[in-house]
Amino acid sequence: MALHEDNRVFCEKTELFSDAFYGTITKIYEHSALVKVEPDQLSKKETDKIDSFGDLVVIRLSELQLVDAAGKPLKEPAEELEAAE
Repeated sequence: MALHEDNRVFCEKTELFSDAFYGTITKIYEHSALVKVEPDQLSKKETDKIDSFGDLVVIRLSELQLVDAAGKPLKEPAEELEAAE
């Protein structure tokens, strides 16, 4: 998946959150990303789970969808592979 820092993403329901939400990637890890959840995206009950982290959550890359500013899914650009020598 071709996600990078500062990409806007959409996340469907997960084990941690029962509501879908939008956010911005702040850091990429090997199989996950640290996502800053946009304000008012989650219910108060679920927001309490992440308050101590400043609205940051770690989500698997496979659960994230790249979206534009309007929230519409974007096609993921094909990553160019370098030829082995």
